[in-house]
Amino acid sequence: MAPRVAKKTDSRLAARLAAIASLGAAVIHFAVVPTHWQAWMPSGLFFLSMALFQLIWARVVLAGPATAVLAAGIAANVGAAALWVLSRTAGAPFGPNAGEPELIQAAGLCALLLEIYVVMGAGWVWYRGRQPEAISAVSNAIVLLGASAVIAAAATAGVASSVLNDDHHSSAGAEQDFHPPINANQGSHPEPVAPPNTDLTPPSTAPADVESPTPAADPSHGTDGDHHSE
Repeated sequence: MAPRVAKKTDSRLAARLAAIASLGAAVIHFAVVPTHWQAWMPSGLFFLSMALFQLIWARVVLAGPATAVLAAGIAANVGAAALWVLSRTAGAPFGPNAGEPELIQAAGLCALLLEIYVVMGAGWVWYRGRQPEAISAVSNAIVLLGASAVIAAAATAGVASSVLNDDHHSSAGAEQDFHPPINANQGSHPEPVAPPNTDLTPPSTAPADVESPTPAADPSHGTDGDHHSE
């Protein structure tokens, strides 16, 4: 009778975890493609290619973890992680913002974490080779569920961060493109409105001078004159 091959092995579990982590990293990279595409088209193409590779690799590694498949997954994810670290420290080596360190965001950190998981899982499968160790079904389920929950949380946080970052850039662009309407009667260069004059002297409230009446002539002077002339 042929010996029974254990279905629950550490090598098979590592391959599953690496596939799930690669799928989560692909989802994040698909989410950030529009933002990078608008900033610089070659950058968008890079993230799109990386996402497609990680998606296909996750399917192929489950079918059969061949040495070439494991090597390709390790090399691609190590290169992506190294490029992320370089772009956040010394700046990207090429592109419109070459040499300028980029901001560290949650999407990049989550993708970096998942890429490390891929490298660890693929490396473990490669290290074990054809001599995997059998593990119990309970241990397999606990590790698989726990790691899957962490990977799902990282992928969700990365996608949410990329969406918020995209909305922020869209709002900033809309504010820069906004120009207030110009009145057609004023032309392209409206004249400034003169400020109100605050130095006006208030009207005087003092009563006007009343002209005194002219005194009437004394009749006695005229009478005396006539008497002397007579």
